[in-house]
Amino acid sequence: MSIPAGASKGKEREECGGDEEDIAGPYIMRPLAIGLQLGPDEALSKGNAAGKARRPSLSQRLGFGAGKDKDKDLAKSPKESASKDTPTAGDTPDAGDNDRDSVRSRSPMALSAKVECVEVSGSDMYVGTSHGHIVHYTVAMVELDAKHAAPEYFRVSSVDLKLGGKRVEQILAFPMLNRLVVLCASTAQVLSLPDLRPVSGTMMKGVSCLSYDERLQRSAAAAVILCVARVRSIQLYRMAGAELRLELEVPITSSVASLCQYGQYLCVADTEAYKILDLAKLRTASSAEGAQLELFPTQQPRTDPESGRVIRPPRPRTLVVGPNEFMFLTASASDDDATTLGVIVTALGEAQRGTLQFASYPRSVVYDAPFLIAAFAGSVDVYDTRQPEQTLAQRFFADTPDAQRPRRVCTAAGFLAGTRVAQIGDESEPAMSRALSAMVRVSVLAVAQDSVYVLADEPQLLSVDRMLRAGRIEEAMAAVDKALASGDVAQGSAEVRYCVLMAGVQYFARLLLDDALQLFRRGGMDPRALLHVYPDYAEYLGPLLEPLARLLMPANLCAAIGNLGSVAQLVSSSAADMAGDGSDQQALVEALSANAMEVLERYLEHTRAFEEFDVARSVVDTALARLYADTDQIGKFTVLIGSSDSLVDSDRVLEFCRNTQRHYYESLVHQARGQSRKVLDIWRNLLSGKWEDKRFGSMPEYLAYVGTLTEQQDILLAEYGWLVDIDIAASLRVLASLTDESVAALDADRAMAAFQGQSIEGGDQAQRALIERLIGASHPRASHYLTYLLNVYVRQVRDCLGGEKEQKKLEEGFRCAQAEDLRLTFRAWIAKTADKADAVESQSGIRLRAQLIAMLGARPIAYDAAAVMDCVEREAPTVLCLEKAMLMAALGRTLEAAEFLVTACQDYAEAELLLLRPLASGSLAQLAHVGGARRSRELQPKAESVRRLLGLYMAHEDDEMAARLVADVLQRYSECLCDDASDVLASIPEHWPYAIAEPLVSRQLARLAHREKSTSIERGLRQSLATAEQLHTIDEHRGFGPIVLDYSQACAKCHKLLGSSAFVLVPESREIRHVSCG
Repeated sequence: MSIPAGASKGKEREECGGDEEDIAGPYIMRPLAIGLQLGPDEALSKGNAAGKARRPSLSQRLGFGAGKDKDKDLAKSPKESASKDTPTAGDTPDAGDNDRDSVRSRSPMALSAKVECVEVSGSDMYVGTSHGHIVHYTVAMVELDAKHAAPEYFRVSSVDLKLGGKRVEQILAFPMLNRLVVLCASTAQVLSLPDLRPVSGTMMKGVSCLSYDERLQRSAAAAVILCVARVRSIQLYRMAGAELRLELEVPITSSVASLCQYGQYLCVADTEAYKILDLAKLRTASSAEGAQLELFPTQQPRTDPESGRVIRPPRPRTLVVGPNEFMFLTASASDDDATTLGVIVTALGEAQRGTLQFASYPRSVVYDAPFLIAAFAGSVDVYDTRQPEQTLAQRFFADTPDAQRPRRVCTAAGFLAGTRVAQIGDESEPAMSRALSAMVRVSVLAVAQDSVYVLADEPQLLSVDRMLRAGRIEEAMAAVDKALASGDVAQGSAEVRYCVLMAGVQYFARLLLDDALQLFRRGGMDPRALLHVYPDYAEYLGPLLEPLARLLMPANLCAAIGNLGSVAQLVSSSAADMAGDGSDQQALVEALSANAMEVLERYLEHTRAFEEFDVARSVVDTALARLYADTDQIGKFTVLIGSSDSLVDSDRVLEFCRNTQRHYYESLVHQARGQSRKVLDIWRNLLSGKWEDKRFGSMPEYLAYVGTLTEQQDILLAEYGWLVDIDIAASLRVLASLTDESVAALDADRAMAAFQGQSIEGGDQAQRALIERLIGASHPRASHYLTYLLNVYVRQVRDCLGGEKEQKKLEEGFRCAQAEDLRLTFRAWIAKTADKADAVESQSGIRLRAQLIAMLGARPIAYDAAAVMDCVEREAPTVLCLEKAMLMAALGRTLEAAEFLVTACQDYAEAELLLLRPLASGSLAQLAHVGGARRSRELQPKAESVRRLLGLYMAHEDDEMAARLVADVLQRYSECLCDDASDVLASIPEHWPYAIAEPLVSRQLARLAHREKSTSIERGLRQSLATAEQLHTIDEHRGFGPIVLDYSQACAKCHKLLGSSAFVLVPESREIRHVSCG
């Protein structure tokens, strides 16, 4: 497609709007096409040769003129009318029938075509010329932010309507129907789009004006009702698809100059009056009289009394101004300069919304709710019909030369105009670039001689952006909220976010940080952009943080953020302003800086919860890690780096921690990465004092972490080995986490040696824990260290129960229990007492002693009894009496142990077990070394043991207790003393009651009285048993026959000669044995 000479791109003209304010009202005026060159072939039609008189125009035929100086007398003859050079050019219903714009010269300039009417639909512009042509252009989008630059346009085609070269009066486009309705030379014609070919059967002659049902928007109507005013009738056609069908025809008696329709009502201005027709009634009524409402008479031509000339009034105007609302114009006189009223009425003829007053009769007028736009000779004015006083809201072209001033305003099917508020992304990379634009739909055009202008609503985005640039933040945000409430914009739209974020940046610049944070959250500020305001963090993040210019966000917003500078600069400036000459400026700086860091922290934390910020997640997490370290928020730092969804660049955080000597935070990063060895290496340096970091929790934190490494036994062993030399008590905590296999592999001698080289608080407890762990793990040296463990127990029991009060309480408790049961041992009592002991120190001593007694009584003995005895005699000779007796028994000193039990311990039941029941499982005699000879020497026969025990009891210092003990022994063991009864009885004190010795005396007397009788009976029984045995043997061997023996025959069992001894034959083996050998 070639570009004609009339094409324009970015052309600027100062005359488009003069020097008036760009935005001073509801509309923005911008050029659509400037300096249209319609081409020489559209200048004149061949049927309109020079010098040939024109036919009177439609306005002249209807009786309406166009001006007091240019009008002709209706009574003049056709010859006088034809004597004029050229006809008038203002004959259209909405073109402002003013002959002052007519071509009256035959010069080349006068012969050039003019723009008479324009229709725009989308990117297509159709221009009706003054010489009967339709020229089709394609036009780029109007840039509202380009004040004087028209968009690029290209000529597509041109069509001659072939209607005598008359000017095109009206164009109506219906994009959904692909139809263009044209009124030219009193002929209405339908053309197809986009080729502009006439649709057959659609040409209508004798048309004075036309309109359509304005309930539907032309841009979206799939079917439309066309109203056509002809000479004798008003016809209503339905146009849908390729069909044009007549639906209603209303007869009229007067010629119609203007009409408009809304639904079932038609507002008409004819040569007599303004009227409203009810189409619903007309469809059913036989006449139009009952279906029409006459409103106001139209102005009639008048004769000038001085000149005698007939002055035609301006052409009447009607238009739709709302649902079932209409406006008509009426002037106070029959000339253009007369005061004019715009009267708004309902379909019932009732006045609505007041009346508009104009200083002169408008050339052209259109309604764009809620504004009325009127073209006058000197300007284009905009009136607000919502105001009671119907005030002038805006004026255009007041300073524009007459030749370039619009002569007409009209409505278009609609197209988009917009403004690129900001560039998003890099324009050099189209794939990453787009514009943040504000779009509005435009339907009002202003038509000049060779130019077309648009009157567009100011986009809300542009309005808010202008407020923000002026610092009117509250007003701008109120406008945004209002637009959201009305549903004009969506909450999450890019435009709303842009406005909200721009407001947030301005709040941030003023250090109104809470307000800024709220808007950043609402608008979804890219956290990477905010980080650029914190230079320290931008440097720390390095290449991880994209440059501000490369972020996919509006360029204006990027520039605003860049203009903020740094937080430090903002804080310093604000602190200086707030402090004035005061001395507290430094305190203000610190407070404001802390607030700024808090805002950064809160916003970065906010963005982590939204997927839209996932692209910046690594930057956010890495920045938060440093922020937490800077503000010493250890808990948040640990959670962040340890989170499964964290994208922290740990290498960058580690580098920062090393450079700033934040050793503890460095260890936390290693901990999150599972690098236990590196964590412990850092903590070793901190514990040893090589490094310093007050954030480190010292040994408790170290031990708590080591306790979690149970699966890494090699590390635990290494840490135990390191701790043994510096803190043996702490090493025991690590020892508890080691497995039995690891403990069995320890160098126990090194650990035990550490107890000698370190002064340890509670050393016995620590040593005890170590040895118990070694024993529990079956360490090869465990038995070797059992003696050490027993010594520890001895000292601990002494510490707990060594006081006089504790000893007395323990002794009294045992004595009370013993008084009820003499057979109760101290071992059994203290074990039972330990099970019931509370968690108090004295009770813990009871438990310790019970454990000590149990360990001493365990078999086989794995400790050095002599070494433990030395420890007991050295540390607690008077406290651990039973333990001392047990050790004596273990050393083989049984009698000494028994005596010690009776005299020192007064544990009579234990002494009885030791002496009288040495083979019982609970007897202390079992602790002695087991060996045949030694055992036979040390364990005397029972009778002797009873006599020894009686001797110990009789020597008791408490005579009453001695008598009780002796009585108990004699009661149970008197049968053992039969042979020594006389000696025992002789040793019993004479003052003791007879009842004590009675068991022994009774048994002895019974034995003496029945000894002889018992002996005879016993002998008889023995003989009887022997005889019965012999008879039984004979009976068993009766079937064996005779047995032949000689003197050399020996017993098969004892191998002695049988001689004359009685013998038996063993049936099974056929062996011969002595009877006694059985």
